[in-house]
Amino acid sequence: MTTTSKPESRSDRMRQHIYHRAIECFSESGYDAVSMREIAAKAEVSVGLIYHYYTGKEDIARCWYIEQVEALAAAMAGLPAGQLADRYRQVLELNLRRLRPMRGAMLALFAGAMRSDAAASLMDSPSGHRLSSAYRQLILDSDDALRDTAATDLGAVLYMFHMLLIVFWLYDRSRDQATTEKLLAFWHEMFKLLRPMFFLPMVPQGIAKLARIVMPDRQRISDSVSAAAQDDAGNGQHENLDVHGQ
Repeated sequence: MTTTSKPESRSDRMRQHIYHRAIECFSESGYDAVSMREIAAKAEVSVGLIYHYYTGKEDIARCWYIEQVEALAAAMAGLPAGQLADRYRQVLELNLRRLRPMRGAMLALFAGAMRSDAAASLMDSPSGHRLSSAYRQLILDSDDALRDTAATDLGAVLYMFHMLLIVFWLYDRSRDQATTEKLLAFWHEMFKLLRPMFFLPMVPQGIAKLARIVMPDRQRISDSVSAAAQDDAGNGQHENLDVHGQ
């Protein structure tokens, strides 16, 4: 039986048009230097129309970040076989390369997410659980794979360090963020040293406890994300993954 995706509405096309013109502005002039009026001029629309679709520049940056999350999750599924420590480093390096062109926008987005009155969380969020689930699969597909339950807990912890590395990278003032590269190399070495200890009972117990702390709703949201992905695979639609939807 052949299925078709939901036709894109005029409103959807306008939202996408504004979004792509805004990203062009950020890439050409830098996030901080771009105003909403400049985005409006680039898109040939009114500032008011932009605010109809987005709450501001940070909202557009959030959409771009979620797109990168989806792209990274897809790339993780295609990584070659190997040890978990090596594959994890590849993912972290790939993620930083993807974010680097919009570093200014990511700095504003993460700084905003740290405010006490922030409307959205970047850690315990659908996109966060999407990557946590992708890390779980990365673990299961590695040559030194863990059992399913342990992989779920470790996936949440690896995602936590993923986010911490982004924050460190954003505030890294060294030339070309060279200190972040050193930290990544150090973490890779430590991971390889610690990996054989995962068979000790206290290690998976500690990982499970940490996973519950950093992502308390991980199982519920991960299940809903997986169900949505299976739904999309079955009917050819991707509405739940639309980062530009209202």
